[in-house]
Amino acid sequence: MSQLEKLLEQKVVFLNSDPFKGLLSMEVTEEIIQNIADAKFAWRQLIPEGHMVVICSKANGGKTTLMVHIAGEMAKAGYRVMYINADASASDIKDYKFHAMEYGYSLINPDLTNGTAEKVTEELRQISLAEGDFSKVVIVLDTLKKFGDMMNKTKSKQFNSLLRTLTAKGITVICLAHTNKHDDKEGKPIFEGTGDLRNDFDELIYLISVRNPDGTITVSTLKDKTRADIRDESFLITSDREVKRLDHHVDTLAINEYQKNLADDQQVIKFILEHITPISKTATELRTIAIDNKVGFSRSRIDAVLRRYCAGKSPDPKWTASPASTIGFKYGVIDPDYAEQLRKEWGV
Repeated sequence: MSQLEKLLEQKVVFLNSDPFKGLLSMEVTEEIIQNIADAKFAWRQLIPEGHMVVICSKANGGKTTLMVHIAGEMAKAGYRVMYINADASASDIKDYKFHAMEYGYSLINPDLTNGTAEKVTEELRQISLAEGDFSKVVIVLDTLKKFGDMMNKTKSKQFNSLLRTLTAKGITVICLAHTNKHDDKEGKPIFEGTGDLRNDFDELIYLISVRNPDGTITVSTLKDKTRADIRDESFLITSDREVKRLDHHVDTLAINEYQKNLADDQQVIKFILEHITPISKTATELRTIAIDNKVGFSRSRIDAVLRRYCAGKSPDPKWTASPASTIGFKYGVIDPDYAEQLRKEWGV
């Protein structure tokens, strides 16, 4: 075949191929939708059966306490749960063992049993080669960084691939992981490690915690990536680590944002409250008052604080908003009973 004939043949192949084939390979199919709708859950509508789930939080964010509670409930529901904890002190392991004995799941700790993370990995590899239906098996890894090198893309990918072979056997794999010290510009957490963490897992769920004045901790899930129709949950963790599931979702991310800004906003809040009593004011009117009184609050600063602590947008509202006669809103003092009602709805 001549060079010209080869070129003509390549051209024919190219013309006969579908240029949209690559794009359409990512099309949402009826099968994908059906799999989402038919997903079974190992625990409530949060942990899908047979999925790879990673739950991330900051240090001391309640992830182990919450996961121990969930492990107990899954075991009581008939799942064979193996909780591999390689991130707890000996004294904590003692308490966790009592809990495991009470609820009927297995607590595994390589440090106290002359094991290693490498041995755990090898045992997981052997399980991946076994035959059988493991749809009622749950494996928890606490924490992921003890077994997979989170900052090494190649090693992380290899370990995640091993976990994927386990889910192919029907096993539900739940990994606990940390988030970075600093949040993103919107105040949302960022998982620790390479981008493969988000790509390789079916579900990426954040835990957002708020410390309450009475010493309890409110923890809410924040779903980030999902392949099943999961629903966020909220919990209250007492000082003695008892977990109580709340019957409503608490926006702990908004509460954290509120608490972070409150100290810096105090002077602006005081100024606004002084000048919307007893007559409501618009942001423009408040800015004019600030100029007249030589108070250094810019229009954008006043606008931001007005929105941040307004009823419907704040866990602890300072005022209400109603449409102004021209454009924008007038801000007025909030009724104390109404403010208390809104705080309860937020779970504050």
